[in-house]
Amino acid sequence: MRLGILGWEPGEAESVGIAELGRTRGHEVTVFDIADVGCAATRYGTVPTVAGRDAADFDVILSRAHVGHDGWRDTVERLHLLSGIPRVLMLDPVDVHVRTAGKFAMLHQLTLNGINVPPTRSVRSLPEVEEAGRAWGPIVLKPSVGFRGIDVERFLGGITGGERDRAAAMLDRYGVLICQPYYPHEGDHRVLVIGDEPSICTRFHTGGEAWKPFPGDGLPSGADWDVDIEIVTPSPEMADIGIRATKAMGLSYAGVDIVETDEGPVVMEVNVVPGWGALPPDVQEIPNRAVLDLIERRYAESQEAA
Repeated sequence: MRLGILGWEPGEAESVGIAELGRTRGHEVTVFDIADVGCAATRYGTVPTVAGRDAADFDVILSRAHVGHDGWRDTVERLHLLSGIPRVLMLDPVDVHVRTAGKFAMLHQLTLNGINVPPTRSVRSLPEVEEAGRAWGPIVLKPSVGFRGIDVERFLGGITGGERDRAAAMLDRYGVLICQPYYPHEGDHRVLVIGDEPSICTRFHTGGEAWKPFPGDGLPSGADWDVDIEIVTPSPEMADIGIRATKAMGLSYAGVDIVETDEGPVVMEVNVVPGWGALPPDVQEIPNRAVLDLIERRYAESQEAA
């Protein structure tokens, strides 16, 4: 099998780990970046390329592409080039990838499938933010497209004084924001689902200033961002929610973030490019094997159906 892996960033542990395992199983594996995706002219028209190579030479392309706020159009266009190439299996194609990367669309899709998500408003102005604060009390503002906690901010005491400036700066940057009530909690779970099965599950133990798993661009002044990551066994209910959320989004694999609240488990986010590179090497091997097993299984099924 000729496998192409479109990595999140150069040298990311997940893509490298899957590639190394694939080579030990006798596959030809190429890891590349979104910047390597282009287009070439032929006598029959144009063809998508990967580092100058005809992308149709691959049997399977695993996309771990980083669709972020910056460079959105370019990344999505290149993903479109790779999606739908005849006889090339894409995990996962651009429509599925983008629907999950955009949190408004993701939350709506989960809602349509009966999965519990936080009450969510789109806000474009300070009065709309203030109205949400009056309705919900403590709130969280964040961009629809983002990662690693960047510009995910909580407002515990209303939108007044310096908090107004902070919210206004976010609105200036993004134009429209997701607004949700803040759930007091001491950690969330990420259930990694690969195919139809739960893989590893991590519990992020948060608290105090470290109220979210990742601090974003950097630590607040004087903050002690101490978040412990624990490998846990998900409850049957949590595993089921993770599987249903992954299926609802149409993904081959995903990391499903779940917070336990007084109203029960709530899915905060489905991560289209889940990461496990920060975990111990022996733990990383578990999802590496499961993802490669999934690729091999899906490729064999596609060959049988051809």
